[in-house]
Amino acid sequence: MSIYNYSAPKAPNYKKPSSVDDCLPQARIMAKKEHGRTAMGPVKKGDKIIIVSLPDQDRYVQEAVVQALKEEGAEKVDFLTEDQVSGKKSRIFSVEDGWKEGETMEYGHADLSGMQLYSDISEPLLKYLGNYTGVFYGLGGRSKLRGNLKEQSHKFRGCWLFNNWEEFLSKAWSYPDEIELEIERRIIDALGKASAVRITDPEGTHLEYPLTAEEARRWQLNAWLPGHLLLNPLQATAEENRNRLMHGIAMISPKVPPVLSDVNGVLAGTANHMGFLPRIEVYFEHGRLVQVKGGGEYGDLIREKMERHKNVHWPGYPDKGFFWYCDCALCTVVKSFRRRSDMFGSYWRDANLAERNRAGIFHMGFGTRRHGNEYIKYAEENKLPMGHIHVHNYFATFEIKLQGSDYWYKIIDKGRPSAMDDPEIRALAVKYGDPDELLSFDWVPPIPGINCEGDYMKDYAPDPVGYLKKRLEENKPI
Repeated sequence: MSIYNYSAPKAPNYKKPSSVDDCLPQARIMAKKEHGRTAMGPVKKGDKIIIVSLPDQDRYVQEAVVQALKEEGAEKVDFLTEDQVSGKKSRIFSVEDGWKEGETMEYGHADLSGMQLYSDISEPLLKYLGNYTGVFYGLGGRSKLRGNLKEQSHKFRGCWLFNNWEEFLSKAWSYPDEIELEIERRIIDALGKASAVRITDPEGTHLEYPLTAEEARRWQLNAWLPGHLLLNPLQATAEENRNRLMHGIAMISPKVPPVLSDVNGVLAGTANHMGFLPRIEVYFEHGRLVQVKGGGEYGDLIREKMERHKNVHWPGYPDKGFFWYCDCALCTVVKSFRRRSDMFGSYWRDANLAERNRAGIFHMGFGTRRHGNEYIKYAEENKLPMGHIHVHNYFATFEIKLQGSDYWYKIIDKGRPSAMDDPEIRALAVKYGDPDELLSFDWVPPIPGINCEGDYMKDYAPDPVGYLKKRLEENKPI
């Protein structure tokens, strides 16, 4: 019998709701929550709330949410679809099309949001907001969506992921805020002590870079976004991210440059936000992407952009180059999972986005981060797309070398936050139930040769979708 050094595959099995009563307990919990990616509270007495969803909004989820928000004090709760707001018909996507993420940087140059991950309905939405006190919309990029609402940005309450019943019923969204907060605190506290970072993963990732004490301090002060930690110094300190964070440094002058780390090594994997792809390796030297191996059509698109934009020299960056290592995000939702219900027919443009929410899974990205008006002007004048694209890592070890020592502390160990095994966290979990259950994952993906039977390079790396489809047919966890 083979023995693997990583957690075995597992997945939850939720039942599709057949009445509003199946959804009400979850809706009532979520209406009170105030922390995390999908918190719907606090609800103020007399609130008038609009929720913009997708065409397949589950009716029982909708009815339960309306009732729960009104129980908390809302006067009115209305639902619209993105189609109704934008006047455009929504498309359907599949995780089979992971290569298409390479096209997401090819958008209109008038859109200078710095990240075009989702269709943006902010402009047409503005005309609806006059009669409302709060709005939920979009799938991610909370700071961008809030900013895009301009003078009505104060009405933004959060994103709306719950057109899908399976996503809504997840224990991820009823998880105790206090536990998640304390896990995040311990991760953030460690960052300020770093003199170097090393990221490794059994699929082939190995990245390293040094940090000065001042760089580590600035990174730490800007890294905390509830439910979505910014574990790359450039990502955290670029101007585009400062205005959404909770610490004083978010108010510093835009003239302060971002922390551009000297990243060297390779990022490897088989998935991104949109889906799956043949295994890709992307190589970085001094933070810049210099070589791409494999990746099928995704790799082809990246190589084409590298060549086409090889003479680009972004303002604020040390050298020429279109792609830079600029994203290493860690979500912290313990009970999140990879949905089965709409993998191959989703209204989410990023059909594989849900899996990245699980604590311990990294989505790392390369492209650029916006920093100042000079950067935006350069993109406009040279007709350049902005933003970044991704590779997911499931079993990464993210460790920091502690300042003044040779000791490497593992913030994430083989895809599991070390804080989840902290005795104080376990003691805290007792307040809410069984700590073994609360501090365990409901979902672990199957990766042959890493945590289950098979040969990684033969059975999985060339065709992850084919492998997952076979497991679905065999009714095995995916």
